Amino acid sequence: MSDEEAIHHSIADADDMEEVWDERIYVKDVIRNLLSHPAQLITRWNWKAATMGALLRGTFYFTVYKASRENWAVTMTAVFVELAFRFFTTGLSGAVVQSFRKATPIWQANIIVSILLPAFSHTVEFFTHYIQEHYFFDVLAASQDGVARKRAFAISVLFSVLSVLFNLYIMRHGVLLVGAGEETKTFGQDLKRIPRLVGEFVAFLPVQISRFLETGKTLNALMWFSAFGLSVGAILGTFRGRWQWAWTTALGAWGILLFAVVLAISIRFFMRRSGKLAD
Repeated sequence: MSDEEAIHHSIADADDMEEVWDERIYVKDVIRNLLSHPAQLITRWNWKAATMGALLRGTFYFTVYKASRENWAVTMTAVFVELAFRFFTTGLSGAVVQSFRKATPIWQANIIVSILLPAFSHTVEFFTHYIQEHYFFDVLAASQDGVARKRAFAISVLFSVLSVLFNLYIMRHGVLLVGAGEETKTFGQDLKRIPRLVGEFVAFLPVQISRFLETGKTLNALMWFSAFGLSVGAILGTFRGRWQWAWTTALGAWGILLFAVVLAISIRFFMRRSGKLAD
């Protein structure tokens, strides 16, 4: 490799994470690089994540507001207000997530993106919708009691935590990348791979718990199982501001996960008997 080709291939001197060729990239190094070269988040603004995020968020707000029996004017206003800032912030968040796709330890990268990015985006979301409903209600249609906004916000936080983790997962598999050289695929190619990755992402937790149970690591299984329900309940209960949401959603999450774990154990049992599963 020539000296020219070696330029910016080390995280110590690269001004863009996608130029780093180090075999092992630590989370702390990614953070340091992003703080030293923040412009890369603009030049590598992830329009793919922004497009998908805007479509999903618009659909999400529409569904929640109509389920709360808001009229069409209020519902569509909330949708357009959400889209007004979400398209930009999701693209920015996508660039940040992509920067962590090669970072280790993986659990540290997961924690950072699942806390910092939702905290940033939902601070913007809260004040944008709050200001619209309280100060521009005479211009932009707004709900009278704000119930729909509070419901949408609480569910939106949980959705964001899951979505950034999913984005990090699929970006580690080379999907939804922007400015990553030969690794970057067309949006159409990315969309074709997403359904399979969704299945793998959803199956990860129940499969992992079933593996713990199969190997006698019952305590680990119980810890992962408990953490899932408590996390869901804590997020929804806290941001909705109602204790009832906390315990009901936690019980619901545990019920769904229990069903998924039983299903995973059953499938793995039959696959093992047929010789299709080695572990």
